[in-house]
Amino acid sequence: MMSQPRTTPSLLLLPLLLWLPWLPHILGQNVPFEYHEYSQVTQVLREFHQNYSDITHLYSIGRSVQGRELWVIAISDNPTVHEVGEPEVQYVGNIHGNEVIGKEMLLHLLEYLTDGYGNNDTISGYLNTTRVHILPAMNPDGLQGSLEGDCYSSIGRENARSYDLNRNFPDKFEVNTQPIQPETEAIMNWTRNIPFSLSAIFHGGAMVANYPWDNTPYGQSGPSIYSRSPDDDIYRHLALTYSQNHGNMHEGDVCSGDFFEDGISNGADWYPLRGGMQDWVYIHGDCLTITLEVSCCKYPTQDKLRDHWVWNKNSLIELLLQVHRGIKGQVFINGTDTPVSGATVTIGDRDNSFHTTSAGEFWRILIPGQYSVTVSKAGYSSETRTVTVPGNLTFSAVIEDFYLVENGTNSALNASLVLP
Repeated sequence: MMSQPRTTPSLLLLPLLLWLPWLPHILGQNVPFEYHEYSQVTQVLREFHQNYSDITHLYSIGRSVQGRELWVIAISDNPTVHEVGEPEVQYVGNIHGNEVIGKEMLLHLLEYLTDGYGNNDTISGYLNTTRVHILPAMNPDGLQGSLEGDCYSSIGRENARSYDLNRNFPDKFEVNTQPIQPETEAIMNWTRNIPFSLSAIFHGGAMVANYPWDNTPYGQSGPSIYSRSPDDDIYRHLALTYSQNHGNMHEGDVCSGDFFEDGISNGADWYPLRGGMQDWVYIHGDCLTITLEVSCCKYPTQDKLRDHWVWNKNSLIELLLQVHRGIKGQVFINGTDTPVSGATVTIGDRDNSFHTTSAGEFWRILIPGQYSVTVSKAGYSSETRTVTVPGNLTFSAVIEDFYLVENGTNSALNASLVLP
């Protein structure tokens, strides 16, 4: 009897080995719970853009000192353009190169949003009414020099010229003599060019949601005191939204030696710093911005990544939804559909204001309540009205359009021409 030919085991294994790299994609897990170096981040973003080209837009806002592109991926039903009336959200990871959890969480958030569009009513409704911009790694040069398992050192924290990017922005209270770095300049230009109304910056080394001001009138060398911004009530709400939906941040004492009541803190009350990003974006971007410290260890071992995603997922989504809480609208010349750009919008007696876009748009996150809203611009009469912000959260803030009368015109005549 002729013996059967023997099959070489290695040949049987070869097809399986060829498929192994693709198994995560076949099974729907596009982003494995593994660390991604800069080149891998770039590849992940390109793959998501290729696979979800109808709802993503991949672009660079500039380059790092060593020439690495600062990649951003925008996610929306119309991702390549700003749509009038729709708010824009900015999520920024890895401003310190050795604080890496934010970067990885943002990649998993990208997967969650793209997979959910068309399959999850909340995600679909949100992306149909909002554009989200994700910058996973603001400091890719520092990232390349960082070490997994290094919880406490500063190796990789700074950019390639040894500047701390979260001390590199112009400051509200002090003159910052540091030369503006390419990564900082890219963020500043990006923030000026897109009308963001909500921003979050991700850090590591603690577990807390903190909010402006980061500095005080006494300066960086002054005492740690509560440095209250005009929007302190809103900031506390945003910080609590993140901490209370987080797996353990709300406990306040997750990291040894730290205690933050409810897992939140005013920035300067923790410690004052000069040149922080969140204060600059708040002032110059007309954008409410918080800083999220999301891991006790700056660069934990990758076996902790799945736990961090579980802890942060709900917080990431709930914070995004807050961009639709408050008011929004457009400002027009009375009796016309001509928008008024650069108009000043003020809420009550708050000691700050924000400005309309070239299309006359404005947005402001507000907690439930009644507010006096005033819109003004030189050459026009101002208009003030009372607006009620409800407690329920939908995919649109309360819409309030304003119509300003040009000085020297007949206001009674124009009032009869107000558009519905």
